[in-house]
Amino acid sequence: MKFSRYLIPIALTIAVVVSLTLSVVLWTNPANYRSKQNSEQNPQTEQLSKPKSYVYTPIQAVHTNSDGTQEILVNRLVNAVTEIKKTMQGYHDAKIKTLSRDSQTKYLNIANRPDSIMLNYSSPVSIKVVNQIVNHRFKNFPNHTVNRIVLPTNNSTKLYLLNDKNFAVYQVSVQHHDLKNLNKVLDMNIRTIPASLRLFNKQPMVYVDDSVQMQPYKYLVDRQSQDYFVSRLMNNEESQNVTAKRRRNLLIYSDQNSLQLTFNSQTRMVEFSDYRTNKDQRAITSVLNNSYKDLVKLGLPLDNVRFFRYDTKTRTVMYRTFVEGFPIFRANGFGTISTRIMNSSAKRLNFSLDNPEVPIPSKRGYTTLPATEVVIRRLVAHGYKTKNIQQMRIGYGWQKDKESQLLINLIPDWYIYYNNQWRSYTSLMNQY
Repeated sequence: MKFSRYLIPIALTIAVVVSLTLSVVLWTNPANYRSKQNSEQNPQTEQLSKPKSYVYTPIQAVHTNSDGTQEILVNRLVNAVTEIKKTMQGYHDAKIKTLSRDSQTKYLNIANRPDSIMLNYSSPVSIKVVNQIVNHRFKNFPNHTVNRIVLPTNNSTKLYLLNDKNFAVYQVSVQHHDLKNLNKVLDMNIRTIPASLRLFNKQPMVYVDDSVQMQPYKYLVDRQSQDYFVSRLMNNEESQNVTAKRRRNLLIYSDQNSLQLTFNSQTRMVEFSDYRTNKDQRAITSVLNNSYKDLVKLGLPLDNVRFFRYDTKTRTVMYRTFVEGFPIFRANGFGTISTRIMNSSAKRLNFSLDNPEVPIPSKRGYTTLPATEVVIRRLVAHGYKTKNIQQMRIGYGWQKDKESQLLINLIPDWYIYYNNQWRSYTSLMNQY
């Protein structure tokens, strides 16, 4: 009983001593405290982020049968691209040579090779990026730019890397590897869409050869707070005096020196401008590596986020969230995140506070989308010029749900890259 009488005073004394000690440490060396605070945030960052090989992965798989017919493998119950990538980890003694350049015929012969699977990137990448998904087996290769990887399902010593721009075909020879797991992917419960790789405006493009039924979705949205990004992006040793100003629907945070963070309350989009000195990178590998680092710093969940496009003129890297292997398009064609190197003293990140997180059943019935040729024919009939159509792909349009702010509707549609802007087929047809 006597001991218990002194227990509370002793505990309070210890608490005061610990508090004073921590205060002294903070006052005398605040940098250590900040370092510790940042290190404590790392586990969360690691949990949210994904490795480079996840973000910079091919976004589409096309199977060419023995008779030459082709089909897109849709990621519904099985993620076909992920399963195929798993079979690409054991390439031993890899060697590369150039088979051809500037020959459309030779390019198409390999791209449409019977008994093969073609993995397609949404935008060109370097071989050093491809090296990430093959367990670094291509680390000694010349750093060519490639768009597609062709994996024969009946040849265990060869694969091919293709460049759309100059129709280059690179042959990679490897030691014998087991094709059993690669062919097993084709036996999984995978939905397929009839397709074919052809030339459109003198560039390779995957056509959808028949009308296709697409499932609409509802998604529960992860809504991040503004405070989260203010703390994450404006918290550094140089940012001691962060101020906030409001201009209509914009809330602008600035450190009066090199950082600015702008929130748009109407669109819930965010722009982060960093005017600190950076490497004025131009090589594709360097730009993509730097962009990935900025992506991770944001601390956004990267589940189903994939590299979508790199614009070499503006040095803008775009990432999108994918559903079943199809990209999500928001208003004005924006994706999930974009990073841009302005010059050696400025770079900019754009992203959204709202991101799709959990799919829930939609009461909408399937949407039927026309074949690629039908879409092109209808667009031309409405006055659009074929030469101004740069890319076409099936995707999902982001629409707010009328019943809840925490839900969005993902509506299937064709998306057309027309005059350097992504527009939905529906909006283009309704314009005139």
